[in-house]
Amino acid sequence: MRIAILIFSLMIYCETSRAQWLAIDSLHDRCTICQSGQHLIGLPYHNEFKKEWPYMLGAASILVTGYLMQTNDKTKPFTEEQLSGLDKNTINSFDRVATKFWSPSVANASDYMLIGISLLPVLFLSEHNTRKDMKSLLIMTAETFALNYGTTYIVKSTVNRARPYTYRTDVPIEIRTGKESRQSFYSGHTSQTSAATFLFAKVISDYHPDLQKGIKTGVWAFAIAVPAVEAYLRVKGGKHYPTDVITGYALGALSGWLVPQLHRNFNYSHKKKKDIFNMGIAPTLNGGMVMNMKLQF
Repeated sequence: MRIAILIFSLMIYCETSRAQWLAIDSLHDRCTICQSGQHLIGLPYHNEFKKEWPYMLGAASILVTGYLMQTNDKTKPFTEEQLSGLDKNTINSFDRVATKFWSPSVANASDYMLIGISLLPVLFLSEHNTRKDMKSLLIMTAETFALNYGTTYIVKSTVNRARPYTYRTDVPIEIRTGKESRQSFYSGHTSQTSAATFLFAKVISDYHPDLQKGIKTGVWAFAIAVPAVEAYLRVKGGKHYPTDVITGYALGALSGWLVPQLHRNFNYSHKKKKDIFNMGIAPTLNGGMVMNMKLQF
């Protein structure tokens, strides 16, 4: 699964990497994946430190806060006596289905997917336009992941929701009484996967705002589908409830979209020059008239 996803991503970037060759003029690059066949030369994101430091400080503060809350969480794991008193019927009907699932192999697959997708921003190096702005993209990626992980840690340490497998007697007791057994809400795997794929799709869309519809649909379908698969694996592996993964999906997607949006350089435009025809009549020194015409593409 991880290999297939990375191959698909690489195929998309191989297409974008050969998309531009020669400049049309001083303002535009040729682009085979943009509908107009060109896009404006420039960077869609600002990278000035005076604009950047509030975002860096904010993301770092959230990450540090979440980490400290996580490491200093005094919530004690379940005891065997407490486990015997758990009743799955107290879980809402929508989430109760998760108590039917337990599969270490599926959970491990979700771990591999998380690792692979977290490396997705590395592919920004393969496209010449994004490679020019790699400094800004690395900073935005770090801010996105810091914001996402920090928020996840804060919520997990606050809610302390029991995982679905704690209700199953066939799960090893050392797992049911482990510290992670009370960190179900919300799914960090799903939120991180969602943050990475939505960041990927947002950046591609911002660098190619006139992207061909088929390619744009494919990029965003990839961004939407991969975290949905991750969410399914987390539930099927017995790690999370449906509401855990839905929340993680939504918050991760928000992080992946919001951070690039906050960095947008709104002076950047993909629109090509419009055809303009100007005509005017002016008098000459000898009393005659002259017609001036100007055609701009």
